[in-house]
Amino acid sequence: MARKGDKWLRERHEYQTSEDPYLTDEAPAGEAICPRCHAVFRDKRWLIDEEFYEEYKDTDFVPKIICPGCRKALDHYAMGYLYLSGPFYEKHREEIMRIIQNEVERARGVNPLHQIITMYEEDGRTVIETTTDHLAQRLGRAIYRAYKGNLTFRWSEGDKLVRIYWER
Repeated sequence: MARKGDKWLRERHEYQTSEDPYLTDEAPAGEAICPRCHAVFRDKRWLIDEEFYEEYKDTDFVPKIICPGCRKALDHYAMGYLYLSGPFYEKHREEIMRIIQNEVERARGVNPLHQIITMYEEDGRTVIETTTDHLAQRLGRAIYRAYKGNLTFRWSEGDKLVRIYWER
């Protein structure tokens, strides 16, 4: 609250947010595992723990729940699009795809909900759909760091959907 003269003014901030329908309000009690991507839910967050997954994947002690990242991938609910194009891209496609795969593995180590939904060709360019806007940004920046070129970000009105264009 702020004071203006003899009156108190209430400061209100209205944020334009887009709620992610795949994130649950209630967390599962204890641990859970995702049978699709092998992510483990522990301490109120999803993480990668292959040892825990291998130990409990065949038991009934730990419930099996599809994680929000896998549910987005199954429903094709993309929050990030990366468009790759240009003659340089065509010539170095394999190297760029290796950079993308390495960056996805690093991102999944931090947050297993970062996933690539699909990759396809459209109008002479490659389109990569991601489950989060952060992953699309990360991939675009990794390619830009490696090869420079033109990198453009286009945000939706709610800032939760991003289209990233890279060409060289």
